[in-house]
Amino acid sequence: MSDQQLHLSLINNRVEVARLTAAVDAFARANGISDDDLHNIHLILDELVINVIKYAYADTRPHTIDVRLGLQGTLLTIVIEDDGRPYDPTARPAPNLDLPIEQRPIGGLGVHIVKTLSDSFVYRRVDDRNVVTVTRTIRRVPPA
Repeated sequence: MSDQQLHLSLINNRVEVARLTAAVDAFARANGISDDDLHNIHLILDELVINVIKYAYADTRPHTIDVRLGLQGTLLTIVIEDDGRPYDPTARPAPNLDLPIEQRPIGGLGVHIVKTLSDSFVYRRVDDRNVVTVTRTIRRVPPA
């Protein structure tokens, strides 16, 4: 099976999430990605991209967030790059899920979900850009 690629450049605005969702849905249909895997891919992307939109920038100017998906066989690679403040989501400690919900600190659950849904979750700072790479083994199904 040949490599399949999707690349989108988004602006740091939440309305862009709908465009990302539509493009990923089309990519999944074209490549036979199962509905269960597509749901998990959306969870990963929503968490990571919305965090960039909400927290990466100190100003209100438009910034570009590059999102790339690559599919080789059953290995999906997601790369998200932004020019925001340095932030390593992989270094965030796992939340204590044994605490009652009212005692848990706010934040961190989304990154925990990404870690749980991923085979690998890597952060690098390259040329003043945050680069997050997530891999996930997916199940491919024949087109309907």
